[in-house]
Order: sequence, then structure tokens, then C-alpha cells
Amino acid sequence: MSVATPNGTATDGAPLEPIETVRLTRPIAVGLVLVSVVGFFASAYAFGAVLAAIYGASLEPIVLSTATLSYGAPTLLGAVGLGLFAVVAHELVHGLFMARYGDSPSYGVGVSLVFPYAYARGGAASYGRNQLLIVLLAPLAVVTAAGLVATAIRPSPIWIVPLAVNAAGSVGDLWMALALWRYPADVRVGDHPRAGARGFGIYAPEGADGSERDPAERRPGPEFLSRTAVGTAGTAVALAAILVGLVFRSLAVGTGTVVVDLGGWTLLRHELHAGIVVLEVGSRYLAAIAVGGGFVWALADTVRVGFAKP
Repeated sequence: MSVATPNGTATDGAPLEPIETVRLTRPIAVGLVLVSVVGFFASAYAFGAVLAAIYGASLEPIVLSTATLSYGAPTLLGAVGLGLFAVVAHELVHGLFMARYGDSPSYGVGVSLVFPYAYARGGAASYGRNQLLIVLLAPLAVVTAAGLVATAIRPSPIWIVPLAVNAAGSVGDLWMALALWRYPADVRVGDHPRAGARGFGIYAPEGADGSERDPAERRPGPEFLSRTAVGTAGTAVALAAILVGLVFRSLAVGTGTVVVDLGGWTLLRHELHAGIVVLEVGSRYLAAIAVGGGFVWALADTVRVGFAKP
């Protein structure tokens, strides 16, 4: 999603300066793409577990074979179609809530790095913090809820793909929401002061006379939690890269078998034999390591910022 809203002006006509800007730079875009890829597979696993619970079965071990994949080709095409529909629904929900708050959204398709993406872009409205948080997070909540209802009514693996696509497509929205959530509810959100930049500016709230009040301070609790979330995402990407790298290495040397075990905690078991892939993921252990890494990152970053202050 892309948000474009107008800068405010002070009572003397001068443009207001934002207290912080949130801009999607190239390094951030690369990071979000990596997190989205990992988020897609993590979400697919999570929704697969929900589907297995509905069936009253266990998700693991996951067994795939070439015969199974070829037999399910029509289902796979249907899942891809639903995935594209989820992208459209995601942006339409963004636009619906933009319009709810007086904006005039426009829609389109762009390319970030080499990856195409869809967007809903705001027009001439400005937002309060909570309003923009709702705009950002509504597709994740609405599309996920609709997909889970559809899964409960007619259980099928086909629903996993659109649900995972929507969750992966919400990574950028969550990143912007985390940046915004650190500020009090009465801040305003407007244009990024740099023309053409993808992002927004956070502006101090206005006083009763229409003048700008003292700049709002970021709240320490949400600040620490947002750093933890960033660290958790980074740790998850690093773990995924290591585990996938081990699998590809085993395939390259012809074994196709990888078992990563830490003191009885099986993080990953991947076996390939006779055209059959058997996969088990220690999701609880991986999640615990990712959150632990995020907590350590948040502590280290908090200490670094504290020492950097005059």
C-alpha cells in the first residue's frame, strides 16, 4: 500500500516540518521483500495447521511427491487464481477504508526491485494516527477473517495460498504501522516532505488555535516493541536463509537429507528419497529463537540509541 496525504501549513502560511518521516528506501524495500517471502511460507504453514485441525489430523510430517503435484495441477491453478484475487481484495479493502476517512484512493501496479506489486494510493486527505492504522491493518484482518470462514465452511488446501499471499502482502503495511504506533494518537499523518518519496510524514498535533503544538514524543513501550518486531523479522529471515541453504547444499551433493537438531529440539527435518519429500518443521522452537533474537536486538538497539544521545 502507498499513502500520499497533504502537508499541513502553519497559521502564517509556512509549511509544517514533520517530527519524523517514514520512507521506503531501497535497502528497506529489499528487507521487506525478504521478510515477505519468509512470511508467505510461515503463513502457509500456520494456515495449513489450521486446516489440519479442522480435519482433525496432524499437519506433519508433510509428504510431497511428483505424482501428488501432477495430480493436483487444476487445484494449483485455482489456488494461483485465488492468490491474485487476494491481492485485488487486499488493495480494495485499503481503498474502502481510505474512502471511509474522506480520501479518494487510486489503484495501480508498480515494480519494486524486480517484483511487481499492487497498490492503493491516497489523495487529498490527511489522517489521524488511529485512522491510518486502521487503513494499514484492515486488509490483514478482513481478508484473513474471510479466508478462515471459507476454510471452515469448505475445508480445502486451496485456501492456504490466498491467505498466505494476503499475509505476505501485509508485511509493508505492518512495517509502516509499527513506525506510526510509537507516537501518541493525536499526531497527524501527511505527505513526506520530499517530493515523489514513497512514505509519509508524522506531524505534531495542532493546538486549539490551529497552531502546531510541541512535537509529540515517541512512547518508550511501543518503541521497544517495534524494535523487537524488527529484530524478530530479521532473525526469522536469517534462520530461513540458513535452513534453506542447508537443504540446497544437501541436494547439490546428492543426499537430499537435512536434520537440524539442537539438544533434542528438531528445528528441521528434510528427507528426499524415491521422488518423495518428507518435511518436518520445529515451528515452536523456530518461533522462540526468532522472538529471542528480536528481544536481544531491541535491547542492543536501545542501549546504542541511549549512548548516542547527548
